[in-house]
This record gives sequence, structure tokens and C-alpha cells, in this order.
Amino acid sequence: MTNNMADLPELKVEATVPLGSIKELQQLSEQLISHTQPAIQLFAGLQTHLPLQEVRVAMAEIKVEKRPIKLVTNVGSCVALCLYDPIHRCGGLAHIMLPTAMRKLQDYVPGKFADTAVPALAEAVRRLSGKEAFLSAKIAGGACILPHLSNNNQHMGEKNVDAVKAALKAHRIKIVAEDIGGSYGRRVEFNIGNGAVTICLPNGELREI
Repeated sequence: MTNNMADLPELKVEATVPLGSIKELQQLSEQLISHTQPAIQLFAGLQTHLPLQEVRVAMAEIKVEKRPIKLVTNVGSCVALCLYDPIHRCGGLAHIMLPTAMRKLQDYVPGKFADTAVPALAEAVRRLSGKEAFLSAKIAGGACILPHLSNNNQHMGEKNVDAVKAALKAHRIKIVAEDIGGSYGRRVEFNIGNGAVTICLPNGELREI
């Protein structure tokens, strides 16, 4: 007696599914898609329009970020300096109070003075990018809030703006937008996600630079 598998008859198994069941499954699938698609679109829309987290930048402070958030500060005669790297989508904000550093203080509060804040902020953004940063600058502030303190026909806000511009030029960083001067304060919102800077004025006016 031989046991040859080749001699065995071929066994065929066929599974049949009723046509009605297939149609029912197709209809159920279409219903699920039609009901879930609006919810998916709504969720995506909510994600797009969710307000960004805000991080405050205090006077004389420097902060850098690569998360899609807003860096926010309020300035009068001070200058808000926003540096942005659009290639690596990171940036930072310095709240500059005075034009020139006193040497004994510059190592402790570089964000307070224009001549120390510019290189300190630029270096911080470059470290954050991890590569060569392609920096551009936007500045806001420099208002004449205390005219009685003006010296040589130039108020402190103008001095701050001039010092910031001189420091940026010295470090070869181009100013691409500015909102400076006047006699009013500004709220500055720097969107790290896209580099936009929104200026909020006391009268409710919004400017994007």
C-alpha cells in the first residue's frame, strides 16, 4: 500500500456570501463614511483655528521658541525686537529698555540694552535652529511716552530705535518690517509659527507687520 499525496483528489473549498449581504456591507460602509467625514473636517477646522498659546516676555527679557506659539510683550519707549528664521521656523523676542549697556551689568541682563540684546538674541535663535540661521528682524515700539525726559531734541524711544537699528546693521541682520514712534504704547504678538507680528494699539486697531 502506497501513500502518495499526488494520487489524492484535489480538494476545493468555496465560500459563498449571499449577494444581499455584500450590498448591505457596502451600504453600511458608505453610511459610516458619510457620517464620519463631517466630524473629521470639523475637527481639522478646529485645530486650525485654535488660539495659540501665549508666552509673556517681561522687560529686559529674551525668549526664544520653535513651537508654534506667540511671544507677547507690551512696549512704550522700549523696543520689541523680533528675530525670525523662516527656514527652520524658530525665533525669539527681546524687550529692550535702553540703548547702551553699562559694562558691569551687561553679563547679567543682556536683554535690557540694544547693543547687548541684538547679539544675545541672534545667538540664542541660532543655537535653537541647530544650523545656520537665516535671520530677519521686525521691530516695534520706541514711542515718546515721557517727552519731558527728552535730551538734545531726541526722546528715549528714538534713542532705543536708533541703537537697535545700529546693532542690527553691525550684525548684518536686515529689518523687514517696523512699527515705531508715536506717543502710545503697543502690545506686540510674535507668531513663531509663521513669523507674523501683530501690533495691538490702545484704540483697538490691529496692525500686522
